[in-house]
Amino acid sequence: MRRLLLLLTIAACLTAADDRIKVDNEYVRVIDAVQAPHVKGVLHRHEANRVMVYLDAVDLVVTHEDGRVEKQHWNAGQVAWAPAGGMHTSENVGALPGRVIEVEIKRPAPARPPARNRALDPIALDPRHNVLLFNNPQVRVFRSWREPGGTEMMHEHPAPGRLAVMLTDLDAGPQHASRGEALWSGAVTHATTNPGHQPFEMIVIEIK
Repeated sequence: MRRLLLLLTIAACLTAADDRIKVDNEYVRVIDAVQAPHVKGVLHRHEANRVMVYLDAVDLVVTHEDGRVEKQHWNAGQVAWAPAGGMHTSENVGALPGRVIEVEIKRPAPARPPARNRALDPIALDPRHNVLLFNNPQVRVFRSWREPGGTEMMHEHPAPGRLAVMLTDLDAGPQHASRGEALWSGAVTHATTNPGHQPFEMIVIEIK
């Protein structure tokens, strides 16, 4: 009986862990993680480079295996590049849970970055609504928003594709998504309209 209960507990934990994975394809793995306050994580490492989208403000203490300690503060809506690294633990030292979308980049940087058509580049077309956050050999990341009633210019996200992480709820015609939801698409040329009464905002992660 005790063995059966142990197996059921392990299975429940694995199921709960699997529920955190929202997208898993050949390009990215997306984890919707919540760090409870004052719960120190186990010693671990990250094998892949990641894009971190912080949905909540959070204060973290990261302790490395060699004894180094980092104190980090992240604001709600802040985005960061997190290179793969060594063994460490992490603890949310604030009073509230902190939700973060972790986007693991599976592909290595291409030998030659893909060429872009500037006439269809959303940042070049509309820098007011599409603000570059960072651009490196693996990803280009920008913040995109649209006011109520606004329509984007026709633009493209080149192959292999892009991930959109919602910072607000989205109600754009046939497409609906909740804050924190991660939406993957392959290469696409499109223009989205916001027919709702509230602006929407998202982080766009283009994979190279």
